[in-house]
Amino acid sequence: MHAQSDVEFAGGLAAAMLQEAPRVIGLMDRDPRSPTAGCMDRTFWAWKFTDFPGARFQEGLCLLAFLQTRRLENSPYVGSAALLEWIRLGLEWWVRVQHGDGSFDEAYPYERSLAATAFSSFYIAEALDMLGESLPAQTLERARKSLAAAGEWLRRNDESHGFLSNHLAAAAAALYHVHRVTGDARFERRSRYFRDRILARQSAEGWYDEYGGADPGYQTHGTFYLARLWQLSGDEELAASIARSIDFLAHFVHPDGSIGGEYASRNTQTYYPAAFEMFAPRHGGSAWITGRMRASVLTAAAAGLRGIDAYNYFPVLNNLVFAYRAAASAAGHATPQEPAAADPLAWFPAAGIARIRTDRYAAWVGTSKGGVIKVWDRHSGRLAMSDCGWVGNTYDGRVASTQYYDPGRRVNVDAARIEVEGSLSQAARPVMTPLRFLAFRVFSLTVGRWAAAGRWLKQQLVRVLIYRRRTVPVNFRRTIDFAADRITVRDELRGDHEGRLTRLERGTLFTTIHMGSARYFVLNELDAMAAECAADDGSTQWRIDPARLSEGVVSERTLVLD
Repeated sequence: MHAQSDVEFAGGLAAAMLQEAPRVIGLMDRDPRSPTAGCMDRTFWAWKFTDFPGARFQEGLCLLAFLQTRRLENSPYVGSAALLEWIRLGLEWWVRVQHGDGSFDEAYPYERSLAATAFSSFYIAEALDMLGESLPAQTLERARKSLAAAGEWLRRNDESHGFLSNHLAAAAAALYHVHRVTGDARFERRSRYFRDRILARQSAEGWYDEYGGADPGYQTHGTFYLARLWQLSGDEELAASIARSIDFLAHFVHPDGSIGGEYASRNTQTYYPAAFEMFAPRHGGSAWITGRMRASVLTAAAAGLRGIDAYNYFPVLNNLVFAYRAAASAAGHATPQEPAAADPLAWFPAAGIARIRTDRYAAWVGTSKGGVIKVWDRHSGRLAMSDCGWVGNTYDGRVASTQYYDPGRRVNVDAARIEVEGSLSQAARPVMTPLRFLAFRVFSLTVGRWAAAGRWLKQQLVRVLIYRRRTVPVNFRRTIDFAADRITVRDELRGDHEGRLTRLERGTLFTTIHMGSARYFVLNELDAMAAECAADDGSTQWRIDPARLSEGVVSERTLVLD
């Protein structure tokens, strides 16, 4: 795999951002006479398919500010008076949709979302920083006043429905920006509060907490905001934490340039490159990751710009801005160093993830996810096996699976064998219906206007979609044996299915928990599904008759790498 130079990589990023610019501008209502002038939520203002504007779409102003101020080759946008006017409209709209208490909405009206407040404030602050005094004084004054109000809300509020390091990292970086804009030390202290919470919850293994677990895809995102905070503050304790995070993440870069997946807590496979580009000059693990992952940034090898939807579009696209700035200004990299490169086993018991390597293959096993296993052929770099566990249906139409996050499972791990025990559990996969949507909107527009009721609502949503688990009385024991050129997965399942299961089969690619940022397409899905189609012979290695569970069923599958 060709390692791209800084110049090549920066050039590719510049070309990608210029290619996306018409789409970004087209998402904005650019008619100054329109009642929604400046709104970048096109579903709201143009299609009118939704009943409120999401504030996070205004994050696109960061890219537009970069294009307006950065001289890129063949760029028609630098110094454009028209683009500057549209940015002004976008800033004015962001100010308009802010609640009186300083917060913003993302998912529904009166949500008062920490994520929407933190992320949008961070990117608006970055846009203002790039634009300097080129905007009209009144717009600058209003935008800075809104930033201060958002900072006040972040000073008085916290994430209450779970611990999400990437949200808190965005809050810490946004608050530091507000401190820089206002000169008020209270915002710097609150920034440090969020920073300290993240570091206090960082695992000794290096991962940042996302709903109680480790998720490499999400962690590439959260680490970026901490890296930007480090750039702004020069905080060396934070830099040391980021280095530990990056060393952990280096273990989950796959031979094909993908990262993460169903073996981790949140199933995400997104790769945000900026933090690694920022740290590459000073950190060997970062330099190694950039060498392996630069080619993935603009392809579908990892979940990125080519495969994400509208709700992650601007965070991914804006990340290219910061990756570009780091690569374009780099004066050399540290010597690339892959952590634990020669170790046949890298085992992270707190995360519940193991990596096993031979000369022939590299395998990742999520013990905390019921023994999910993914195997890459190290000679071809292609995905050779994806086994996400067993999944079936109950008689009342619910999904039941071995794949759910539980770090407390009984496991035994070494380089030759991994054993995982557990039971099947029901998975929540609700979707909106007209009646559900009506009830949801009535609540959010009435009782939900009160901040305490809104927090209660979000806690209930998270409890149902993420934390709630209802076991099915079917137990499993998965044993994975590793030899030099082959892997054998043996499953023993036994239990009482009566009145519960109608179907049970091995799943190549699936997830069971709510995660909007998971299941974006990556190229190795083609390999995984091709391998399943070629190997599926209809035997018990793929499907089990639930009626046989009471007597016990054994399923065994062997992968041989030629």
